[in-house]
Order: sequence, then structure tokens, then C-alpha cells
Amino acid sequence: MRRVLLGFCLAGLFTIPTYGQEQQRIFSDALGLAGIVNSKSVNVRTHPNLNAGIVAKVNKDDIRVLGKSDSWYQISYKDEIGWIYQDYVEVAYADLIPIVATSPQDIVSYGLTFLGTPYVWGGTSLSNGVDCSGFTQQIYDTFDIELSRVSYNQANDGLTIEKDELQMGDLVFFDTGNNGTISHVGIYINDDNFIHSDMTNGVTISDLNSSYYSENYVKGVRILY
Repeated sequence: MRRVLLGFCLAGLFTIPTYGQEQQRIFSDALGLAGIVNSKSVNVRTHPNLNAGIVAKVNKDDIRVLGKSDSWYQISYKDEIGWIYQDYVEVAYADLIPIVATSPQDIVSYGLTFLGTPYVWGGTSLSNGVDCSGFTQQIYDTFDIELSRVSYNQANDGLTIEKDELQMGDLVFFDTGNNGTISHVGIYINDDNFIHSDMTNGVTISDLNSSYYSENYVKGVRILY
């Protein structure tokens, strides 16, 4: 499912009260909405998922809310930009916070943080183990983009593209069983490389032009378009 970035300019339209401060304009002096963290030692993560790395901890402090994705807010705190679960944030006019558009770089950079995660047949846990389609499904799900569970269904979840048109974030599909059926999927990185959960190596990077994957390549699918 494709999500659209909501863009608008509210500066100068009206003012809102801030926490313990004088009124200020929405998105005027600083980007985003003023908010406050309502709990102690709350993790700020690199991506909107509990499996993502921690970039900072916030202790009942003021933040700026920049955008949202599903149940997460993208925030600015001191010199860091990251994600925090929305239940830990108090912010006025939450319905005005724009959805953060997902970029191919977001998909790939998040996927790369799980290099070495073990392969588990039927697995959907980015921390404990995933199979190939479980990996792609969970990476995209982090950004509130729904994919089917198995690879041959994921092959119909987006726009089919030619191999020479592949771009970062596209899905690449293979018939590794040599039986005419899609049985493997990965995420294209760039320069003919893709990241996937392999039965032998777990989450790893492979060369699309290697003899094995070149011979078994079936199609590419663009999810973000």
C-alpha cells in the first residue's frame, strides 16, 4: 500500500499553547509541533519499530514532533532525530501532524541493520529469525506498508518492472526450486546487490548477477511508486 506525504503550511494561521511557555505559532519558529515526553527513560529509535536501534533516551523533556508513521512519532530532540512511540508523547493538535513519506533509502537502511539475523523457516521476527518473505514483510511493515506473507503473493503486491529498471527498495523474486514457481524474495539495494534472508547465511547481501541468482531470477516489483 502506498502512502502519501501530507504537506501544508500552517505558520501564521493560528497559535497553540505550549507546555509552560507562551503561545507560539504552529511550525513557525521551529519545524514541527511542541510536545513533551510524559515518562522517564523513553527510548528514541532510529526507525518506527521496537527492533530498531536506540539513538537517545528522553526523560520527561520537551521535544519537537516532526511527523508520524502508524503509532510512532518522528521527533527532534537536542541534536537527534528519531522515533518514539506516540503513547509517551503529549502534543496538542496531533491530527495535524503529517505522515512521514517512506523513501527507498529508509527501507534499505533499516533492512541493513539486521544483517546476520538467523534464517528461520516461517519466521517473522527480525530479532529471533525470519525467512525470506518474513524479512521483506516485516521491513516494509515497520513503515506501515502491508505486504502479503509469502513470496509468490508478494510478487503481486506492486508494479512489475524490468530488471534493468531496478531501483533501491524494489523487491526481487526468484524461482530457487526450479519448478516455475516464485520461492524467494529480497530487497534490491543498488549496484546489482540485494539483501535477503538466506537459508545458509540468514540475512545477508548477495549479488544479483551471480550465476545462481541470475539463472533463477524471475521479476522485480516496485512497492514505493
